Amino acid sequence: MTDLPTSAPRQTGSLLPRGGWNGARLPAGVAILAAIWLGLYAPLVGSEGDEATRKLLSTNCLPCHSALKHKGDLDLEKPLAASDLGAGDEHLWENIRRVVSEQEMPPPEKKQQPSLAERDRLITWIDRTLDGPGGDTPSDPGSVTIHRLTHVEYNRTIHDLLGVDGDPAQAFPPDSAGGAGAFDNQADTLFVSPLLMERLLGLSLGLVAKAEPARLGVVEAEKNKQGQVTPQARRKAVEASLTAFLPRAWRRPVTAGEVQALYRVYERAARGNVAPQDALQLAYAAALTSTEFLFRFEEVKSVPGAYPLGAYELANRLSYFLWSTMPDEALLAAAKSGALATPEGIAAQVTRMLADPRARILASQFMGQWLGTADLATGLGPDAKLFEGYSDALRAAMIAEPAEFLQALLDGNGSVLDLIDCAYVYADETLARHYRLTPGAGAGFTRIAVDDGRRGGLVTMAGVLAVTSRPSRTSPVLRGKWILQELLSYPPPPPPANVPALIEATAATPNVGTLRQRLERHRADPACASCHQRIDPLGFGLENFDALGRWRTQGDQGEALDAVGTLPNGETFSGPQQLKKLLMQHRERIMTTLVERLLAYALGRGPQRCDRPSVRLILTHLAADGWKARTLVTEIALSLPFRAKRNPLIKPAAPSAPLTAK
Repeated sequence: MTDLPTSAPRQTGSLLPRGGWNGARLPAGVAILAAIWLGLYAPLVGSEGDEATRKLLSTNCLPCHSALKHKGDLDLEKPLAASDLGAGDEHLWENIRRVVSEQEMPPPEKKQQPSLAERDRLITWIDRTLDGPGGDTPSDPGSVTIHRLTHVEYNRTIHDLLGVDGDPAQAFPPDSAGGAGAFDNQADTLFVSPLLMERLLGLSLGLVAKAEPARLGVVEAEKNKQGQVTPQARRKAVEASLTAFLPRAWRRPVTAGEVQALYRVYERAARGNVAPQDALQLAYAAALTSTEFLFRFEEVKSVPGAYPLGAYELANRLSYFLWSTMPDEALLAAAKSGALATPEGIAAQVTRMLADPRARILASQFMGQWLGTADLATGLGPDAKLFEGYSDALRAAMIAEPAEFLQALLDGNGSVLDLIDCAYVYADETLARHYRLTPGAGAGFTRIAVDDGRRGGLVTMAGVLAVTSRPSRTSPVLRGKWILQELLSYPPPPPPANVPALIEATAATPNVGTLRQRLERHRADPACASCHQRIDPLGFGLENFDALGRWRTQGDQGEALDAVGTLPNGETFSGPQQLKKLLMQHRERIMTTLVERLLAYALGRGPQRCDRPSVRLILTHLAADGWKARTLVTEIALSLPFRAKRNPLIKPAAPSAPLTAK
């Protein structure tokens, strides 16, 4: 047996939060209140660490937050049973971790400050509390709702199964996006509406009628000496046809009883004077209308704790993760032979599948939805009427660039750190001219070197800059929020109610000041200041790009641009070059976000608390292998959440031996 790796070094002390379990930002006092409770009343690792942390908190926090002096109406001497985490409490704890790690508490103006080692001690304890009883060892794969095929998955599955092109799923109600990264494959949002069911049978009949005969696996009935087909021969041929078709349609071996159930559909139709060919098509359509086709079922076992997926269930997870379609013959053969029961067998299939052209859908679907650039196709972002040159071709190139970038990393097994900063772009002729670069040789997207730091990495891509702009201007707020939410996994909370909108500069209001001046006045409101002091500086670092992502030296009103950003801890940077260097200093946080989002996409569910050890383990292996893109995908496929599941109705057992692959 080969054990899955189950431990990884713990990483603490980064300026930005490591976890990706998002919740509303806490008032600073509330956050430090909880942190103090953790230190004073919960057991820390080792008596020496416990005593040191108590002293740290007593020295730095109780002078302002105690029964005698409780700033913000906070009494920090009240105990809290921190070991009993309820639903949603992880959001609270992640915010506690943030204010400690970012040195926001105690306030910077206080002379008495804990050392980095002292902060790390508290952060380590918070991490272990959030990890739960399993600690660093992945032991709980979490739960996944039964997964209906998305529109993209349905279309691609129909193409591979029947050879029918087009967009048949357009007849269905739209899919809902939800979960981490707003992926549309999140199972909890993939409802089955009456309208979908109403349209499914008619659509299925039409698809079967258009199908390539070889794809249906139809077996012709044998004729007797008189040239006739007997009822027995007809039945044998229909059963053989269904036996050939159903395992492909349902993506697993089928039983004789399941074949007979579909045969009865044929039989009832034939008895009603339906022609044999039409009756068989009705049976095929019934197979495509079945939940066995429309859903990706996985066995639910009545056992506590984790159990491995079946071979065909794992084959389906791999295929819909990498190809957004059904498994091919090679993958089904690997499931049948037992090859998918070993890490080596899984890794071999990932390598094979990534080399297949069908894998391009992974980069397209993942990047477009994670970054939000796919929304440009729906009209989000700049108003084409207000910005000369914003053509359909440019919009299409903006949407395609992030996907082409990731695809190139996968093809060449490049470093995913290039997503943060690099000295090249991938652009077609339209986008290259938009960037004022010389287009590369050849058609389509090509790699073009850049050496001035203005381009390279996600934050300088035109699609990202456009989707984070207002219809008529840039938006440091939207851009800063995007960095916090999509790269650093710390989304700011919604703005308070009744906050007035920013005054816009128009012909009627020409003297309202520059955008920076208006945002500074906005931040003067205490209700807005705490969030905007974190959001706005990051966005100002990108002000050299207009709403279409073109480089500029003057603002929307012709003013000289000020691209300086100052973070709450006093750190200052200017322009995209220095912003990218700042982000690269926090690559661990951004890579954690990347792992969390890709894992969420692969599983079809949002991140769960139990994923923390698995995410940390993937990061450790990824860093050890030079942050290679294919390693990232392989490690996702080898992770406990991807290879196993648990019954959500049964309380998880205490951590047990690591899941093994025979």
